[in-house]
Amino acid sequence: MTMPGPFATLTSLAQCSDAELEALLEQADFGNFEPGRDLPPLRERLLRLERERGLTEVHRRFSDKVLAAGARLVETPRYIGMQRCFALSPDGRHLAIASNRLDESHGGDVRIWELATGRVVDAVGFETTLVGSTREPSCLQWSPSGEWLGVILGQVVIGVMRAFAGTLPSFTADVTRRWGSTPGGAVINPKHVENTGHLPAWCWAPDETRLFISTPGPDGALGCIVPFQEGARVKEDSEGLRWCPARLDGQPSKSRPHTWVRWSPDGSRIQGYCKDEFVLEPNASAAQEPHPSASSIDVRSGDLEYRFDALTLPVAFSPDGARLAYGEELPRLANGHTGSAVSDLSRDAELRVHAVEEYVWSRDGRRLAVLINNYEFPQVLIFEGGKRLCQVNLKRRSFGLASRSGDLGRWAWSPDGSMGACLLRDEGGTVELWKVGSSAKMLRRLEGASGIDGLAWGADDTLVGTGPHAIAFWDVNTGELRFRSSLELEPGRVPPPSDWNPWPDEVARFIPTERGWDFTRAQPDGTVVCPPGSREKLEPRLMFCVGGRHAWPWRWAEGTRHARWVDEAPWPVEPLAEAAFEERHVPVPEGETLAARDARHGKWGFLKQYQAPTRPLNHYKAEPVFTHGPAINRANLTPYLGKGVLLRQTQYGTWYALGALLEVSDEGILLHPRAPIGSYRERLLSFRDILWIGPAVPLETPEG
Repeated sequence: MTMPGPFATLTSLAQCSDAELEALLEQADFGNFEPGRDLPPLRERLLRLERERGLTEVHRRFSDKVLAAGARLVETPRYIGMQRCFALSPDGRHLAIASNRLDESHGGDVRIWELATGRVVDAVGFETTLVGSTREPSCLQWSPSGEWLGVILGQVVIGVMRAFAGTLPSFTADVTRRWGSTPGGAVINPKHVENTGHLPAWCWAPDETRLFISTPGPDGALGCIVPFQEGARVKEDSEGLRWCPARLDGQPSKSRPHTWVRWSPDGSRIQGYCKDEFVLEPNASAAQEPHPSASSIDVRSGDLEYRFDALTLPVAFSPDGARLAYGEELPRLANGHTGSAVSDLSRDAELRVHAVEEYVWSRDGRRLAVLINNYEFPQVLIFEGGKRLCQVNLKRRSFGLASRSGDLGRWAWSPDGSMGACLLRDEGGTVELWKVGSSAKMLRRLEGASGIDGLAWGADDTLVGTGPHAIAFWDVNTGELRFRSSLELEPGRVPPPSDWNPWPDEVARFIPTERGWDFTRAQPDGTVVCPPGSREKLEPRLMFCVGGRHAWPWRWAEGTRHARWVDEAPWPVEPLAEAAFEERHVPVPEGETLAARDARHGKWGFLKQYQAPTRPLNHYKAEPVFTHGPAINRANLTPYLGKGVLLRQTQYGTWYALGALLEVSDEGILLHPRAPIGSYRERLLSFRDILWIGPAVPLETPEG
């Protein structure tokens, strides 16, 4: 029977019995199935069926029909390089994230996560280009309609791709090089900065026909308006590009480019702020220091409507741009259109403000959360219409760590502004949900927030938390943790050798085994290559992407024509001939003087022989593993003196070291060869600079 209108109503799916669900399977016309409308409630009902009865024939039969119109298999990676930029889609149902590659070499990825399932539904890889940045916010932005996604590429270029299409950018704007590169006179070798450009702030026009890019231009211009057209490659002299002269009161403003910009909803102005304004005015004091400023550009003329130089950070424009919250010691409101003062929020705060950490506007701009760090008394003040509404008492608990990019904060408003989520540092990381009104009421605590430094409250009652190497999704109604993943390699592991990858033309996917790695491959047609021993770990991360943006569990389709396991023979790798370790001796000359002995002890410790690893470090794992903190101490490491150890350092990115442990003291270790990061003035590598360490165990190579 053909069902007129919708495939099924949300109410009928949510409340139907198992028998009625089977009847729907028989009667529904799946030619009338619309993924955006019908898939989420159907998925929710089938999840309930799975909880109650396990996987059934009903799951397989629904999968066969839902996937018949076409879907591609997408794997949510087990390991991802550092996540750098974050952007919630306009409808609140997806989160875009730009990240490094796992080895932090050139290259990166933009992935789109579906909040309802906590899984990746789209991914675009860049093989040689860094994606996004942690230096400034808003490097990754959705267009107002959610059809496009723009991102900074290589710290200079803005690339725009069609969202959910899985394709590389079809539009680029590269306009910061001619006038925005570092002046040659500012560096020792001018050739090193010639035509290098800079990281630009940018934003979408409300109608998506233009972009504004903040960068120095000709004759003191402060940014340009770029026409957006799919397939275009825009340069500084491209047709249709318009520079904004940025005159202030009829004179050149001599302002610096913005750190953050937004186009006003009515399309008339571009507002933003600069973290380090430095205006070279005539007769300026030699002691003049860079300072923050806010300003507004009139779109029609390209001139500044105002520049507000009394600004202090932090700062946040309201969503409509009408108000500007700012100030660290005295929280204030200014008129976002004129820069004139509106109110002093501290007068209504009824407490002494030591330091404002963040300002966060609700989505409709009615309410403002002010996160205040008052030493042992952190608070969140809630304002509405410029007046204090209530106070969130955190009872001496500290805010969580701030994100590096600033894209997401430690307070997230619910879509309607009636509730807020606050990220706290206690117990390794927790989130509290608060109801706000004339008073504040704590609703529940969410666990599993370790490694999280930013929150976003999306649609479908979902809160997402992100960090450089972690992501978590919660149901705000129940507090249930829908999905959480640490995106780093497990302690004691380093990425496997590239020549172990059976598919060298693709980014390797791998799962740790007791003695090595299992390599896996999820193909778009639903075929999954994976050794049997690792299938249980891989299966929860496999989702079909239906309609371009909705996840459908691969396991529901197992046994149909759409999904199958394949156990291909691993890529044959010739085992290394040499032993994993060799014994070496420290030369002790006959008749050694006391001074020479002291020098030898300083370089080699007190050992006369040791076991030296002979293979590259990615041919080993550390086991057992001692992780950062009290576990890395003299007592735990002394048993491994003279043995090979593998470690990861805590500073300046991802650095591993493999060597012989020659000495252990109460402060650190002597490693040969030295670890790559550390002061050469210091003889020992400090315990505090070690993220994890353990005796090196050789891995087995994949066998053909």
